Parts: sequence; C-alpha cells; structure tokens
Amino acid sequence: MKALFSILATGFLTTASATFSWAQQHPGVYTSSQEYVHNQPAHPGAVGALPASLAYLEVVNAHTHAVHRVPLAQVWGYANAKGQGFRLVEHKAYAIQPQQDGLITYSRQRAIQHSRSKHIVTEHFYSETLDGKLHALTKRGLKQHQAAAN
Repeated sequence: MKALFSILATGFLTTASATFSWAQQHPGVYTSSQEYVHNQPAHPGAVGALPASLAYLEVVNAHTHAVHRVPLAQVWGYANAKGQGFRLVEHKAYAIQPQQDGLITYSRQRAIQHSRSKHIVTEHFYSETLDGKLHALTKRGLKQHQAAAN
C-alpha cells in the first residue's frame, strides 16, 4: 500500500503544472502569489508570530525598524527570517514545501488533546496552483485527483 501511495504521489508531482523556482524567499509579507513567485514581498522585513486573535500581521522593516501592520485580509502569505514561505488560508498558516515541478504541497502542525496528553500532529495538503484550493494529501484524495485528471 505504501508503494502505491508513493507511485501516485510521484505521478501527481510530475504531471501538474507549477514551474517556478523555489529559491529561499525574502522575509516579509506577500499580498499575492505572483509576489511570492517573483520573491518580492509587498512588505519586506521580519514578520512577527501569526496572532491567534488579531486581524493583522506585524512586519518590522530591517532598515528603518518601523513596524507596519498588514491586515490579514490583504495577506496572501509570508516568509520568515529563515526564508520559509507560508500561505495563509482562513487565518491559518500552511508551510509551503519546496518542489521543482508538480503539485504544490503544504504542511501544518496542530495540537491534539488526547486524554491528559497533548500531541503535535503534522498534516499535509496539496493544491494544483499557489492560489488553488487546499486538499488533504491522502491516498484517497490523490486517487480521486488522478481519476479526475484522466
């Protein structure tokens, strides 16, 4: 079964149509996927932690040290100081995984409470384009996507 999943995933990753460079992203806030593709953030600088209850992201300009608040409604995604890109969907950050060709894959960690213990689970998702709808990266989802593509 693992071999089947691996074959399906490899097939999807080589047949979809995303072809852009996955260079390390410049830190800052991106207001569109095109800015992300061209590695040109609309608001360059250090991005603060994604607030759970606030309606904006704070960006600190590296040169002026000015703090700029960007409304989450205007944010497509952001890159942290390490160059890791994140896409915001419904106020949740999904880490964009590097790919050369194919589907765009994402991951997100979330805490799950089980009895008295708390576990961190990494969930995986994919989309056909940077602006496409996110789908859970599962065997069933990949099979359905493959069937629809054929």
